[in-house]
Amino acid sequence: MNKFAALLIGSALSALIANPGFAADAAPAAAQESKPAAASTASPAPAATAAKVPAATAAPAPAAPASEPAAVVKEQPVKIGYIDMAKVAAGSKGGKAAAATMKAKSGKLKAKIEAKQKQIEKQKEAIEAKIDTFTPKERAAKAKEFQKKLEEYQKLVRASEEEMQEVQEKLTSDLYKEIKKASANYAKSNGYTMIIEQKAVLYLTEGVEPKDLSDQITEQLNEKLQAK
Repeated sequence: MNKFAALLIGSALSALIANPGFAADAAPAAAQESKPAAASTASPAPAATAAKVPAATAAPAPAAPASEPAAVVKEQPVKIGYIDMAKVAAGSKGGKAAAATMKAKSGKLKAKIEAKQKQIEKQKEAIEAKIDTFTPKERAAKAKEFQKKLEEYQKLVRASEEEMQEVQEKLTSDLYKEIKKASANYAKSNGYTMIIEQKAVLYLTEGVEPKDLSDQITEQLNEKLQAK
């Protein structure tokens, strides 16, 4: 018998003993046990009856209010556009101006390099024409002088390339900012979710049909420049 069962039986016995009916019934039973002769004729003591307590019934829980049906939100179609950056740059006035600036700059740098190259070639021819007449010391001096001219030429070429690259990066960056701004304005005005570069599209799921907006963005860029 476990501890819980022992406690339960002990509680039940305590309740019966405390009941007045149990005490009244127990007294006659004790008197009858003291009279063996009359024990067989005595009527048995009435059994103690436990009072029946009606079980408590829980009140029914109030019914939850019916939830209103969720509003149906109609999905708006996603509009996606793309542009050919090279096409926009070549067709826009800003792109053409940038290309013209780069061409002019490249022409000037190229002219400097070619002029320096001609000087070196003339110096080389002059040295070769008189090389047999030079003493070893003169040959060493001419070789050192010619080497210095070559180093100056190479330095000019590297500097020209770096300068050209800086000009190109600045013009390209400025043009890209203008294209990006024009694309944002066009997207907001025409309900486009996004406008991306054509070369950035690697995959599109079925049903998504982006539109080529290269001409529209080019036109918007030209209108902005014309307004200035």
